[in-house]
Amino acid sequence: MDYLELSGATISERDKAFAQEFANFVNGSMCSPDQIGRELTRAHRYLQQQMFKVFLGFMKQLAYNYQQGRYDDRNEWASRLSTEAYQRLIECDLIFDPEFPTSK
Repeated sequence: MDYLELSGATISERDKAFAQEFANFVNGSMCSPDQIGRELTRAHRYLQQQMFKVFLGFMKQLAYNYQQGRYDDRNEWASRLSTEAYQRLIECDLIFDPEFPTSK
């Protein structure tokens, strides 16, 4: 599914290239997600903050996809977990997203 088709938003070619490179890395070069996560915490603290924003953006899109039924058996766990976490962050007033359906 194309990103434009998914969100209606435009994405820079550099951002799109990074997303594809990261997907390729995860698909064939990654040894341990836990070790990679630990290694990412060695980056400069400002960069950690920026990387976390990327993570939150990914989690948000998975949560919206789950709410709209755009998932299958291959990513249901990640989508459902993202939905639960994202909803909880909204309920705790840590994220503001008035368009996301919550039980609050």
